[in-house]
Amino acid sequence: MAKRVRLALIGCGNNMRRSHIPRLKAIPGAELVAACDPFRANAEACIAEWGKPLNLYGDYKELLKREPLDGVLISTPHNQHFAQIRDALNAGVHVLVEKPLTISSAHSKALLALAKRKKRILHVSYQRHHMPVYRYVRDLLRSGKFGEVRGVVAFVTQGWGGKGKGNPKKIWRLDPKQSGGGMFMDTGSHLVAATLFLTGAQATEVSALVDFHGRFVDVNTAAAVRCKNGALLSLNTIGNAVRHDERLAIHTTAGSIVIHLHQWSVRSFLVNNEPTEPPKSYKPDTPDAAFVGWIQGKKGYEPPLYALEVARLTEAAYRSAERRRPVKTAR
Repeated sequence: MAKRVRLALIGCGNNMRRSHIPRLKAIPGAELVAACDPFRANAEACIAEWGKPLNLYGDYKELLKREPLDGVLISTPHNQHFAQIRDALNAGVHVLVEKPLTISSAHSKALLALAKRKKRILHVSYQRHHMPVYRYVRDLLRSGKFGEVRGVVAFVTQGWGGKGKGNPKKIWRLDPKQSGGGMFMDTGSHLVAATLFLTGAQATEVSALVDFHGRFVDVNTAAAVRCKNGALLSLNTIGNAVRHDERLAIHTTAGSIVIHLHQWSVRSFLVNNEPTEPPKSYKPDTPDAAFVGWIQGKKGYEPPLYALEVARLTEAAYRSAERRRPVKTAR
């Protein structure tokens, strides 16, 4: 029998109810005991989705104080992540947080250091990192058998941010104070994280152009990135497209690798232009299942150091767009 893992939810919006709770239901040993949201109706909706009673809270600090927990899942506006993760780690609780880790590289760096001191798991819910194709490509590149990375060309498109200008009082993703940025910070974070996770690249300089399209945050962004090893990255996020489409092309001294996602599923995987499948030993996984498994004692956890690089690159992209010139990343 799997070890019981007591979990609580912080932030009970659609993402938590429609994505995380269904995944938790399928994980042996995962026991959801509490939920927290300032809007009680959201927390109550989690009870309906989970199908069992939960202790409900309006203040996450009260939840951390009262509940004996192994871990928390956080899905809240981006600007709330830092304090919520910090307080959970200080309470001795493992953390799975929705992307991005934080909207500040300084905050991300501090949290990684805190998790290390507290000997707690801190994981970011990037689904691609648990998909067989991505894990296989990462291992292939890390092995050195595919040469050195020289460049990456990547883009993601989506009908993002709703219609019209949006009201930041109603849509937190369109409020720069809560979100920290637009499409590049939000869905684009998956693309940036996947690129850095797979290649191990560290951005040193970023030059970016953004288009707000009448919103309060970026809708479209094009970023050119110089990396520590000399590799060049082209990362583009288009938020006013009809649907999701995503391509990641990695070019090395030994060839090229292309991953194509469409409507959130892998549609093709090419190695040197040949259709390829990852070995069967690479099994599908989810951030939630991995998180619970690590708490239960399974091997494989790595601190999300790439999440700090995501924050550094994203910060520099926004500064570059504002200043209209290339910007060095914070170190």
